[in-house]
Amino acid sequence: MSNSLHPVRKTIIFFVAVWMGIFAFMARPHSHGNIFSDWPRWTESVQPVATMSPIEARMILEGYSAPMREIDPVDSTADLLSPPPIPATVASSQRPELSTAYSTGMEPEKRVSEYDRGAIDTFLHKDLQLVGNSQAFDALGNFFAALNAATRKPAIHVLHYGDSQIEGDRITGHLRNAWQSIWGGSGPGFLSPLSPVPSMAMRQSWSGDWRRYARFGKRDTTIQHDRFGLMAAFAQPDNVRSDSMKTAATLRFEPHPRGYKRNRTFNQLHLALGKVIEPTTMQLTINESETISVLINPDTLAQHLSLRLDALDSMAFESLELQFDKGYPEINGIGMWADSGIVVHNLAMRGSSGTVFRQLDRKQFSRQLGAIRTELIMLQYGGNVVPYITNTEAAQRYADWFTSQIRLFQSLLPQKPIIVIGPSDMAQKAGVLMETYPQLTLIRDALKEAVFANNALYWDVFEVMGGEGSMAAWVKSDPPLASSDHIHFTPAGAKQIAELFRQSIQAEWTLWQNTQAERTLVHEP
Repeated sequence: MSNSLHPVRKTIIFFVAVWMGIFAFMARPHSHGNIFSDWPRWTESVQPVATMSPIEARMILEGYSAPMREIDPVDSTADLLSPPPIPATVASSQRPELSTAYSTGMEPEKRVSEYDRGAIDTFLHKDLQLVGNSQAFDALGNFFAALNAATRKPAIHVLHYGDSQIEGDRITGHLRNAWQSIWGGSGPGFLSPLSPVPSMAMRQSWSGDWRRYARFGKRDTTIQHDRFGLMAAFAQPDNVRSDSMKTAATLRFEPHPRGYKRNRTFNQLHLALGKVIEPTTMQLTINESETISVLINPDTLAQHLSLRLDALDSMAFESLELQFDKGYPEINGIGMWADSGIVVHNLAMRGSSGTVFRQLDRKQFSRQLGAIRTELIMLQYGGNVVPYITNTEAAQRYADWFTSQIRLFQSLLPQKPIIVIGPSDMAQKAGVLMETYPQLTLIRDALKEAVFANNALYWDVFEVMGGEGSMAAWVKSDPPLASSDHIHFTPAGAKQIAELFRQSIQAEWTLWQNTQAERTLVHEP
């Protein structure tokens, strides 16, 4: 009898030992750098919990201003010049004390030589306000003076650089549409010849063996030059394959059915080009009917080709096709806009930390910036370095690198304002909680201090969202304002951020108008 029970007892002991081993392995503490660090744990099978509730996040957003107004239709008459002021005391009382972010001790200056900002708190919640010194707000006044001109001709250009947070015309598209409804203008601005992701600004397609090369992200080592231009990238057909297959290299653009209607209206076409090795004929076809042939002559470095499309003055835009017969120039960007008003360019760089500009061919970059009337630079970066920076020293090194980019733009575009839009909140799993990366505020603080010290302006997306813990709450919101990766905004969240930034600029414009309404800035080519 005892002999028959012995194998059963051993089997039970074996299974108990196995289950205890599995339990101990799945319950192991988090650690990095060993072969089991990526294996699952019990805690990872549990639905993560946000440290801030969606209701609290919504209260913060509602505390900023009245509900967001739509400005989509082309014939919109919405008055955006004077947003209803929200007393700071009321707005602040609606915001829970949830953020544990570090304070830099910097306050936005209320009085500068260009205009009196003393009433800013009555127009705008503190967390929506720009931070900067007197020189930075002086430069912003120059932008407003350019906008204050009666004709705004030639068109005023705003370059919105950023990482994947602005890909697909997110954030930029809403700003462009809102600002064009106030200051005139139309068209989407510069587009990448080969967009790596679909854009709401315009539908794109191509034929032929096109290749895209970028200076940011993983670089193609076969490219032995730095002619990446104002978009830090260029596209070019493969000469050998295209010639051997005798296929036309074609780029096609069509209105996006869900994009803003103002993107469909333009009468100018611009090509930012790199090196042109041999004479090239570009055949331009408008709406499958009107055809224009343009000879592009060789150049040792950079060209800016500008064409007025008279046909689009009398008919709606349906399609635009560019075909190149040979030579295949390096194409940095293809721009579409009206000849007056304001143009806002979406210049997204997936994976970039915003430290790429000094690595571009300086002469070409300067020429392309100077070929258009650039009046404002917006730099939206920082998120891509968050997972890799672990201490204050590393955060300061990044801020120093970023400072050199600001100084480059200031040297190429003197007296033009630069607005740095800092990183949003980003969350990672810690047990069953989704928590803000602990190093994020180190990066934000170092970046903000560098911007302040170098005569630029800073807009703090992290605080605008609600500070620490807000990203997880945005993910859980209904509808979701951020995606499940706890890094990127959804289209609704991107539009929310764009609208809050618009309110910030609009408040500054209103204050500037109070004392500088007669001042204009005339463009001198």
